[in-house]
Amino acid sequence: MEALIRPEFGLTFWTITCFVLLVFVLSKTAWKPLMQAVEERERSIKHDLHSAETARAAAEKLKGELAAQLAALKAEIQRRLEEARLTAEKETDLLIEEARRSAGVIVESARKEIEAQKTEAARELRNKVADLAVLAAERILLKQLDHRANTDLAARYLAELEKERPDLKLGTN
Repeated sequence: MEALIRPEFGLTFWTITCFVLLVFVLSKTAWKPLMQAVEERERSIKHDLHSAETARAAAEKLKGELAAQLAALKAEIQRRLEEARLTAEKETDLLIEEARRSAGVIVESARKEIEAQKTEAARELRNKVADLAVLAAERILLKQLDHRANTDLAARYLAELEKERPDLKLGTN
């Protein structure tokens, strides 16, 4: 053990000689294939890094394109929703306007019908009043009553008329 602590010249010489021979033999036999393998591995790593960088750049580009397409799609959807909303509002307005026109036609038709019924009722009333007046005049002339009797007779006929047509208020106010 003491020889390792204090190296001798012979041991040092042979150690260095063995080491140089080993390096020479290794350089002739194993060094070139080992260096080629290391260089090949280095080229492979560089190629993989380049491929990864290219793939990353392509992915970033694709991500940007997809984001742009998504934004365009969102804008298109928003535009179509707005168009649909406007169309729905227009259709609602048209339906409301059509309903108003229909209601106006119905109201006008009802008004005309009421006016026709009112005219018919007035005509019937005139005919009845005329008939009653003629009948009253006949009875007055036949009976030759005095003024008080004529007034009573007219009041009775008006009461009869009101019984037939309760909506008329001819004799009373």
